[in-house]
Amino acid sequence: MLPTQSQFNIDVLDVLPLSYAERVTAAALQGLVNRSGPRLFLDYGIYDDPLARRTNEVFMADEIWYGKYRRLLGAQDQHNLEYYCREHGAAAVPLPDLDAAVAKYHDTLKGCVLWDASLPDTVNVALMLAAQENLLPLETASAAKAADWHLPVVHDLRGRWTDRVALYTWAFENLFAGCERGRVACIEPDWQRPEFLDYLVQHKIFIYSLSSQQKGWGGTLLLLLAFGPAILREFLFALHLDAPLRRWALAWLARRSPEIKLNNRIQRSVAADSVPTIFGWHTRRDDEMTFMLLLSANGLRLVPTHLAANFSFHSQVTPLTAAPVAPPLPEVPELDPQGVYLTFTLSDGDQLMMMSTAELGSWYCPQRGSVAFNWECQPLLTEIAPALLEKFQRSATPNDCLIAGPSGAGYTVPPLTPDFPAYMRETVRICQKAGITVATTYVADPPRRVLHQLDAASRGKMNFLAGYAILGRAPQQKVGQTIIIANQVPTLEQIWASADDLLAAVKKLAEGAAQKPAFIGVHLFAYRTAYEDVAAFAKQLTDPHLHIVRADTFLALARRSFSSSIDRRVSS
Repeated sequence: MLPTQSQFNIDVLDVLPLSYAERVTAAALQGLVNRSGPRLFLDYGIYDDPLARRTNEVFMADEIWYGKYRRLLGAQDQHNLEYYCREHGAAAVPLPDLDAAVAKYHDTLKGCVLWDASLPDTVNVALMLAAQENLLPLETASAAKAADWHLPVVHDLRGRWTDRVALYTWAFENLFAGCERGRVACIEPDWQRPEFLDYLVQHKIFIYSLSSQQKGWGGTLLLLLAFGPAILREFLFALHLDAPLRRWALAWLARRSPEIKLNNRIQRSVAADSVPTIFGWHTRRDDEMTFMLLLSANGLRLVPTHLAANFSFHSQVTPLTAAPVAPPLPEVPELDPQGVYLTFTLSDGDQLMMMSTAELGSWYCPQRGSVAFNWECQPLLTEIAPALLEKFQRSATPNDCLIAGPSGAGYTVPPLTPDFPAYMRETVRICQKAGITVATTYVADPPRRVLHQLDAASRGKMNFLAGYAILGRAPQQKVGQTIIIANQVPTLEQIWASADDLLAAVKKLAEGAAQKPAFIGVHLFAYRTAYEDVAAFAKQLTDPHLHIVRADTFLALARRSFSSSIDRRVSS
């Protein structure tokens, strides 16, 4: 990052009118240019295109997008640009088109690499060659642009490979060593979402797209280790049978699928001083769970980057302060013996897109600050884009609590992570650097050995909400010095519920709480329920014993209510 400047210019290119192939070119140019500082910014416009709101499913239908989120989110890149201009002394300078951008930064470039749309995965090879040799990737239909831009064609990838396994085998054997150590990326070309490509080019990160899914015993066994019957998991983990079973599952998957075999080979080759990292998202042939099971079992953590734009720029902006500036922690109130305590957490904040879009616009809600609320964020922003994290810290109100998304510093499935203690030590280090004291850990009821590893790493420095969605048990417990309370809402069936239905279920649960004081964690699916829904819900509450509190307050009060000998378990 560059030293703080009183004034610097930002070249801004509107890429909304461009085709996917042209956006790939623009993103690669941005990554190369921004190696020397925050110079080129791309404006992707508003996510009105339904393809900008889907991965393997339409996660936000038009009626929800236009009825709730678009009004708050709007032009997300413009919001970030305005912040940098207002707070960092930047000046935005529009570029008329891609030709003008290439002309301005022509000295950065040494030529072009042509990728073949008939084999879409060649774009990932083109991006790695572009990163390593300062080239612009061009789709072959636009090859004439190379002459227009006075750039030689250095590589032509047409006809080189017949399938993705051959392509990525060649890339692994010929390009992996020239890529940045410790990080890789899974980018699905068929999603045609180029937003994060600039960061990958900037940092010379190895890029591939291989399946993680193969039906059979291998995947079933990984699911069992992560989410199976509690009594069986406790038995397996107590006898340390989880490690050989995990290795057997990975080997079984590799025997059944050439793609998974190569995927395992690549993932296991990612060597890092702390925890190996994978960026991106799953392929079009997979789903989130199979993707997460494989990468977690191979010892990686995921930084989800689908739709996350301009991170080559965000990464280069110097924070305004040397250390994180968060609002002072609220004083923990006296425990209400008859109280029912609610804490609401917005999901999916581990996604970099959630950070660059201000939590899908909820952070821009005019009512923000009127009710205590937890915002999942990605604590690795301290290293990836500290000035973007600082934007949240500087504008947070005393009712806003930033917490780490699942399962801490990067997304992983804890029972499957081979060296979970190392992952947790890194999580505690990163969260302390970010001023974060609470994390959501992904599995609601992990085996006791995993819970003790959480405690051994945190030792009172952090406490935990647990569970993205509840499959059966929602335990509440004190393990050593650490409080770990599973969210009770949503159940798996409630994830897709409307905001009204979900909050009605919360109210019913609170009113029916038999044991007092009661602690009810609510993990809100970000694509259905927004901050303004919770603010409206809070206004309807009249019971003086019903309290909505921040996660840190919630867990501190739970600590007071638990004796060291109590292990409370609440079934959902």
